[in-house]
Amino acid sequence: MAEDSGETKPKVEQAFQIVVKDQTGGEVHFKVKPTTKFGKIMASYAANKSVDQKSIKFIFDGSRLHENQTPEGVGMESDDCIDAMIEQMGGGKW
Repeated sequence: MAEDSGETKPKVEQAFQIVVKDQTGGEVHFKVKPTTKFGKIMASYAANKSVDQKSIKFIFDGSRLHENQTPEGVGMESDDCIDAMIEQMGGGKW
């Protein structure tokens, strides 16, 4: 019989999937841990799309996401969707 040594096993974080959707309806799927910082996801998405990460804003439930936030911190669940939008500057005089 195996004896219980009294040691507790570390909690295993359950990875889940999130979807980043662009303005044209294109989707990129990511499998992440709840504690993965969005900065890592944002950098990967920008590299995948060959665009500058700073030119994209990421929106979840109407709020802009920041690099230091995590899916767990904003209440995301598996298969939730993040909107990725090209941030446009302008409106100045010609």
